[in-house]
Amino acid sequence: MTRKYHSTFAGYGFIFPSLILVAIFLLYPIGFVIYISFHKWGILGTPQFVGLDNYIAIFNDDRFWRAALNTVYYMVLAVPTQIGLGLLLAVLVNRKDIGSRGLFRTVYFIPLAISFVAAGIIFKWMLITTPLQGFAPALFERMGLNFPQWQTTQPAWAMVMIALMNTWKSAGYAMVIYLAGLQGINKDYYEAASIDGVRSEWQLFRYITWPLLAPTTFLLVVSTIIFTVRGFEPIFVMTQGGPAGATTTLVYYVYQKFPNTMGISSAAATFLLVAILLLTLVQYLINRRSESYY
Repeated sequence: MTRKYHSTFAGYGFIFPSLILVAIFLLYPIGFVIYISFHKWGILGTPQFVGLDNYIAIFNDDRFWRAALNTVYYMVLAVPTQIGLGLLLAVLVNRKDIGSRGLFRTVYFIPLAISFVAAGIIFKWMLITTPLQGFAPALFERMGLNFPQWQTTQPAWAMVMIALMNTWKSAGYAMVIYLAGLQGINKDYYEAASIDGVRSEWQLFRYITWPLLAPTTFLLVVSTIIFTVRGFEPIFVMTQGGPAGATTTLVYYVYQKFPNTMGISSAAATFLLVAILLLTLVQYLINRRSESYY
């Protein structure tokens, strides 16, 4: 028993410094934001308790709900494409009949090492339509096609351009995670299917690979949604919430309200936190049901 207690205390002793950092840089800021969401405060002076006034203010603000819809739209565009492209790349580079697999893995992973600011600047200048013409619009023009005027008359395309950049930047992360999942699948399943006469690669993927990748997919869906929803740099660099508010997400809405209306900004941030937690819970329940099914 003494040895057991010594091991337990030693373990807690090793993680205690990390727990302090988590408490200072994660738990305390979250608690402080929730606290400020119930107060009126402009950084200077003493916070004044206003109850639910800040939440009532954002719920009555049309710009808040438009930002929420833009966030959902951004998530629907970026998350499936990142995960789908990452899965495709992982399956391809995991094949033994492809040479230079290490080179391809490195090439696909390189964009992840680039900062969002740099990637946003690169894509902005590649896709810019006014006052200059970027590489993509010029290429479309030579082909006799019309490139979307996403900066002016076709604002709905602005979020598509940001999602395109985000997919290029982050698909390598999904590829690496899926690759680890693929290499962790026991080869006996495929050998058993081969003995039973299954030869189609699609059937092997559908009935063996994909179900066994369910935990990996759950991890990627949750992490990708969180990274996408809280993304600020691509929007700030490429559009600054425009044109006409078409790319103003909840995170950028919080930024616009900060610091003059800290209470409203904190209320919007708290709403986003609760929404992410609820969405993660729903995905967790769906994942548990799918695992029990398989």
